[in-house]
Amino acid sequence: MRGIPAPTLGILGGMGPVVSAELIKTIYEYNPTPTEQEAPQVVLFSLPSAPDRNQSIHTKNEGPFLAFMEAQLRRLAPLCDRILIGCCTAHYSLPSIPEELRQKVLSIMHIVDRALEKSDEPGLLIASTGAYDKRLFQDGCKNADRIIELSRPDQEIVMGLIFEVLKKGKDPQIALPTVERLLDKYGTRTFVSGCTEFHLVAKMLDAQPGNTIRAIDAFSIVAREFFDIVRPSG
Repeated sequence: MRGIPAPTLGILGGMGPVVSAELIKTIYEYNPTPTEQEAPQVVLFSLPSAPDRNQSIHTKNEGPFLAFMEAQLRRLAPLCDRILIGCCTAHYSLPSIPEELRQKVLSIMHIVDRALEKSDEPGLLIASTGAYDKRLFQDGCKNADRIIELSRPDQEIVMGLIFEVLKKGKDPQIALPTVERLLDKYGTRTFVSGCTEFHLVAKMLDAQPGNTIRAIDAFSIVAREFFDIVRPSG
C-alpha cells in the first residue's frame, strides 16, 4: 500500500537448505505483484552449518545449538521486521533466547494452532523425534486436543523420509505413499507439517487437482498471507 513501508521477512534457514530455497520460491509464487518492486522483501540466512537439532536433543548436548540460534538471530534481527525460523524443531531453543529477539520471531506453533481451530478434523502430527520429545506442538497449541500423535516406530519412519528423501532434494512424491498410509492408519485426511521439510510435500499436494489430503503447513500459510503476517502491528 502506497505510503506504508514494505515489510521485510527474515528467514533463519539452511535447516535444511533445499526447503529454505523452496520456501523463498513459494513466497514469490504465492504473491504475484504488478511490478517487481512491490514483491515481498525477504532476507534469507541459509546456514546448513547449524548443529543438528535432533542430535542436540537426543544427546542432551544442547549448548552449541542454543548459542548458534542466539548469535544468528542477533545478526538477522536488525535486517527485518519479523523472523521465520526455517526449522520446526529449532523452536525448542526459543525459551533460551532473550525476549527482545523472541518478539520478532513468528511462532510456527501459533500459526498451526489457528489452522487447527478452523479445521473440520484433527491433524496427524508429522514431525521429527526431536519435536516430539520436546512436545513443541502438543504444549505450544491451545488446540492440542486436535493433534493426533504418531507412535514412536512411526516417528522413526518419518525421520527416514526427512533425512533420506526430502533433505536430499529427492522428489517429494516419493514420500506420498507413506504419508497416505499413515493418514489411513490414524483415521484422518489432514496432517500437521511439524517438520519444515514437509513444506515440500504440502506444496506438492496443493498443486495436485482433486487431491483429498489437507496439509496444515505454517510455511505455506506465511507465504499466502505474507503481507498480513509480516507487517509490524501498530
